Amino acid sequence: MKILHTSYDDPRNPWLGGGGAARTFEICRRLAGRHEITVVCGSYPGAAPEEEVDGLRVLHLGSPRSYAISRLTFSARASRFLARSDADLWVYSFSAFAPLWASAPRRRASVLEFFHLMQEHAARKRPVLGLPAAAIERATLRAYDRVIAISPSVAEGLAAIRGDCGLHLVYTGVDDRCFLEGAEEGDYVLYFGRLDTYTKGLDLLLEAFGRVASQERGIRLVVAGRGTPERVAELRELARRAGVEERVELIGPVSAEEKTQLFRRSLFNVAPSRYEGWCIAAVEASAAGKAVVGTRIPGLVDAVRDGETGLLAEAEDVEGIAGAMLRLLREPGLRAQLGAAGRGWAQRFRWDRIADEQERVYEGVAAVLLGA
Repeated sequence: MKILHTSYDDPRNPWLGGGGAARTFEICRRLAGRHEITVVCGSYPGAAPEEEVDGLRVLHLGSPRSYAISRLTFSARASRFLARSDADLWVYSFSAFAPLWASAPRRRASVLEFFHLMQEHAARKRPVLGLPAAAIERATLRAYDRVIAISPSVAEGLAAIRGDCGLHLVYTGVDDRCFLEGAEEGDYVLYFGRLDTYTKGLDLLLEAFGRVASQERGIRLVVAGRGTPERVAELRELARRAGVEERVELIGPVSAEEKTQLFRRSLFNVAPSRYEGWCIAAVEASAAGKAVVGTRIPGLVDAVRDGETGLLAEAEDVEGIAGAMLRLLREPGLRAQLGAAGRGWAQRFRWDRIADEQERVYEGVAAVLLGA
């Protein structure tokens, strides 16, 4: 099968590099031996216009001049590329801030991937663009016959908008390297993920950690992941306001090996997001045998089993997030119990299994198209 997969994001994109991009490339490279796959992403500084990555043809379309211009030009150029494509199947990883236009025949031979629902968060995150983005999100869901959701709670949200006909559930996977043996504990709590202050709740985390640090004086917070210099500066200022700048370490992007070592030596992982589709980092922490403090939102309620693999606080509840962190710091037995259960929980999300499940959706669509 000739497959075209469009996704604005790329794991190497310095402006984004999120879990959706990791999902795209992890699945596509596993299917590359059985299908001819082209992945089309947005451009960014240093991106090659065309390259081969793990058996995939990867194109970067649009201008790398700035993040906003990159998204805007990707939408236009990827839409034109799509109109000329002779792919048997189009897989559309949707982004409301970089939407694509497609004809009705092209949509019929497609699968829409939805990582999360932004809804009211779109306007809260980007006041000018948020309202049209939310409208595009809703209209897109109703325009496609086949949709993949990556968690049960996201699937429920999508079904409420478009119904459940043609709706498939295929989880997101976890890096095999995160299944560590002989994990140890250092003196820090870990946040690992994209440095997106609003989406990932990093402002909430730093405020909550300020309350934790006032009661537990030997504890540090390590924040690791990709982010722009502006975002890093913002986080430093938030740490200063919380009075914890000396106890917060912002270490930026890390290699896969460095990531696993960060998990190995952490006390537990924290993911205080405002919205998610899943949260790869939470399941990676579980694979490493670490408990997770998260928020009770769609996606995270699936990735973190409250009271079994971690503890969930209410969304945007700083006191609740701080309380859950303090509980895990003060109860090492509970920490160990949740971490051990998490390792078993994460086993079902190995990427090879996820790629096979995604391929079965593709094959089902192909069978329908051949019979049409």
